[in-house]
Amino acid sequence: MPRGEKLTDAIRYEKVESLKKDLFLYIDNNPEKISNNLPVFFGHVMSALENAFPDIDDATHDDFIDSVAYRIMISSAEAKKTEFIEKIIRNAIRCKRKKTKKSTLKVFSGIKLMDVGKYWEAISYFGDLWKYDARIGIYIAFCYYALSEDEEKSSKNINDPAGRPSQYELASREILLELARAQPEINRLKQIDIRDTEIMDQAFWLMINKALEWFPSERWFLKIGIAKAKNDGNEIKRSDLLSYAIEKYTNDLDFMREYYYYKLEKRDAMGASGIVKQMIQQNPDNLEPVYYGIKLSLLSNSKNTYNQYRKDALEKGIPHYLIQLYDLAIYIMREEKNEADLQLKLIKKKFKSLHFYLAVIEYLMKDIFSDDNDRKKAAKNVFFDSLDRYSMQVIKIQE
Repeated sequence: MPRGEKLTDAIRYEKVESLKKDLFLYIDNNPEKISNNLPVFFGHVMSALENAFPDIDDATHDDFIDSVAYRIMISSAEAKKTEFIEKIIRNAIRCKRKKTKKSTLKVFSGIKLMDVGKYWEAISYFGDLWKYDARIGIYIAFCYYALSEDEEKSSKNINDPAGRPSQYELASREILLELARAQPEINRLKQIDIRDTEIMDQAFWLMINKALEWFPSERWFLKIGIAKAKNDGNEIKRSDLLSYAIEKYTNDLDFMREYYYYKLEKRDAMGASGIVKQMIQQNPDNLEPVYYGIKLSLLSNSKNTYNQYRKDALEKGIPHYLIQLYDLAIYIMREEKNEADLQLKLIKKKFKSLHFYLAVIEYLMKDIFSDDNDRKKAAKNVFFDSLDRYSMQVIKIQE
């Protein structure tokens, strides 16, 4: 895409977001007035949006209407009633270009009703949308669990003498098991990546903890918990879940891989090295852990560590041309120009099939060994990222 077009898209996005913020401020300051005149207000919203952005695409247009509808739900005292929720939905649908796209509005309605404790109604709005995003299934399980808690509080017989869970709690468990069987994606519905209510986080993490308590052998709950924590930037949750996963599933390469990258992000070389050693010990015939050791040595510019992992890689049968590229990489990362130039010539002579890739590396080396620090840093990053992706493709490592 041309540079100018990207800039236009970025400016348009900022202006759309600016209009949205202005409307949100108006909604927050005038909830009663808007509640009493929903058709008029939505008409103004649609008019303002289309006048300001006459060529706006359908998806952005409809997402804008959905977000305005949700803002009304969380600002209006009337939104505790399902009748008012339905009124918001009807008016929002009239303004949308794709009249049949109700899923986001239904999810927003469910979240609002869950927030005010109307769990039965929330469940009906969520419906079968859990198939598209695991978070919605977690919210449904939470609603059933919350109903069981409410029932327990209001019951004269607080504790079942046989210690049996209530019907609502059983329903919550069944939903979680169905999720574990189906394993829908998480964070798929980006429209619900909102920060306006705490109930979504509270519900999610409560039910993840319950799932780990009820179904300790279902590793999928750990996977989606780690994925959500990573997506949200919740480093405490991410670290806690990864530590738990590594301790419980000591030979699970997926969790160790995730923990390795977490340690790299935190610049914890010793921690990453420990994970690599554990991976190699538990997967002695797998090339992937050895590559992680090589990658770590390249990042740390440690020639001794590199030589150790290079020896392991050769013994385990890693392709020889990759070893030669790693030899080149250690010289480049350490900025040893003469050695890098000689190694590049050797690879060009020995491996004709790498001609196109080596041409790119040779171009990058001009900047890497230049006196311009900014160009040097950028070129080195591009080189390392390209080698990393190439290696993962050859060794068939999952991202």
